Amino acid sequence: MNICKRIVELRLPRPVTCPSALALLLFCCLATSVAQPAFALPFLDSLPKFKIRVSEDRALQDWLREQVNEQRKSSSVLKAYEDPLDVARYERGTLEKLLRSRGYYDGRVRQTVTDGEILYRVVPGPVYRIKTLEVKMPPRLRAGFPGVGLKPGDPLEAEKVTEGVGLIEKYLGDHACLLDVDVNYKATVIHSEQAARLEYRVAESPEVHIGEVWLEGLSTVNEEYLRKRLQLKPGACFSRRKVDAARLRLLRTNLIAGVNSEVSEPVDGVVNITFRLLERNHRTVRLGVGYTSDEGAGVSAGWEHRNVLGRGEKIEVETRINEVKQSLKNELLVPRFFRDDQDFSAKAEASNEERDSYQAKALTIGGTISRRHTKHRTFSIGSELKFSEVQEEGEESENYRLLAFPVAMKVDTTDNLLDAHRGATATMEVKPYLDLKGTGTRFVKNTLVMTGYLTAEEMRFDPTLALRIKAGVISGIDNLDIPADERFYAGGGGSVRGYSYQALGPRRLIESEVPGEPATLSDPIGGRALSEISLEGRFRFTDTWGGVLFLDGGNAYADPRPRFDSSLYWGVGLGVRYMTSFAPLRFDVAFPLERREGLDDSAYQIYVSLGQAF
Repeated sequence: MNICKRIVELRLPRPVTCPSALALLLFCCLATSVAQPAFALPFLDSLPKFKIRVSEDRALQDWLREQVNEQRKSSSVLKAYEDPLDVARYERGTLEKLLRSRGYYDGRVRQTVTDGEILYRVVPGPVYRIKTLEVKMPPRLRAGFPGVGLKPGDPLEAEKVTEGVGLIEKYLGDHACLLDVDVNYKATVIHSEQAARLEYRVAESPEVHIGEVWLEGLSTVNEEYLRKRLQLKPGACFSRRKVDAARLRLLRTNLIAGVNSEVSEPVDGVVNITFRLLERNHRTVRLGVGYTSDEGAGVSAGWEHRNVLGRGEKIEVETRINEVKQSLKNELLVPRFFRDDQDFSAKAEASNEERDSYQAKALTIGGTISRRHTKHRTFSIGSELKFSEVQEEGEESENYRLLAFPVAMKVDTTDNLLDAHRGATATMEVKPYLDLKGTGTRFVKNTLVMTGYLTAEEMRFDPTLALRIKAGVISGIDNLDIPADERFYAGGGGSVRGYSYQALGPRRLIESEVPGEPATLSDPIGGRALSEISLEGRFRFTDTWGGVLFLDGGNAYADPRPRFDSSLYWGVGLGVRYMTSFAPLRFDVAFPLERREGLDDSAYQIYVSLGQAF
């Protein structure tokens, strides 16, 4: 067969549907839901609608409405009421408490129920202000105390008053050696003056220092390793806050399931501390099954040991088998590698892939050192050696010995690794490759992935708007000289849902051996550039069930120039989420907005997996 080495980027006539317009429509729907605090689906919300009116104070009115909406999400008492009058009476009491918490001690609330809808008329009255403020603590502790953030004349707001307690406790924890820190306050309301006297009191307690520190209950974990995590030294100033922080650091090693601490009675100004520990089960066996339209049915199995050498070293063995890929992976993680903010990981993986456009057998070994530069920023550098045999469609197989030196930076401000509700991530990786076989094959693979999450927590169903953008470029070499399993491909559950796995991107033109017959196209051959964008609207209907609407776009290109324009293919869909204790279990159905003629694009794709799509 005569195969022409000409690469084409196939673009077929598009249907009337405009992806950009659909994306805008989806975004507008999500934005509209965020802008409507009272929005509710009738079959999921049995509580009556309500309105709150506060004359001449729109800010207070909006705040009261937000607080009532929050209560409706979590109150089991309200869910038991069927009569709107009962709901109104209960919520009137809540509104009165809320008014007092903001300093409105003469506030009045009246409720009326009309056609099943509740109207609350609120007359807040004057704000009560602090007349006098006094902090009673031993004179030896007063030096340097910055105050509680309140002064006479300020409104008597419950939140700020309790914040004052926290400020005193923090100051004493940082600057004193008290055996016990006991802070309380008393607010005396003077109705005739619309004012209050506020007094903070610090209970007497002896000052002590740390004596002996004991660890009990260990059997396999190295004791000296845990002692370094405590950061409690004999002779140092004692603080309950330090003990609590030490307990938290022990739990964060993932080697300890439970920690109880006991502080002895002081003797000559010294206390001993005993930590009673319960070790975790360090071994885990995992079995799983799954299915996607693009890879078919599959099974997975894994074994993990999280304390191989007694210092939290983790070794993991995992195998995955489905219709197109089989792999066996070994990974070792050494936490706190020579310093507390640094980890080392080593991996070895054997894999076999049978894709439409290529077959690849590979053995990869490598190691990476990662360092946490700040709370949200991590840098990593490593090396990787990959032995592979790759055979493209219609070509002879080729062997490679690729040596790579990946360098990466990641910024992560999200609140949850597997189900983020707020924050953002940005990951940039630069990965230079060199073929040790002496073929002269050299190239650099660059990848940038950014995600962002925004949740309207004051709304019903906690709607989350999630965005992911991915771009990639391979430079320094022609497209067909890059090993097929290292090129960029688009399509599939982690890319453009609605299209089959690796179904998007450039193809080769294959001339027909029969004179007069038209040329045909090969399977996707991958490219030197990648562009992907995904937009999701996530909703939480109950504690365990949620839903998703999504729009994905993407494509791969033969030239090293990613672009976000009309060349993208788009898929749209919806999904269901079941919230487990570990991560959401997702079920998605996606539909391609453009079924390409002659390329056998399915009408839909199904995806089932653990964790959000991104």
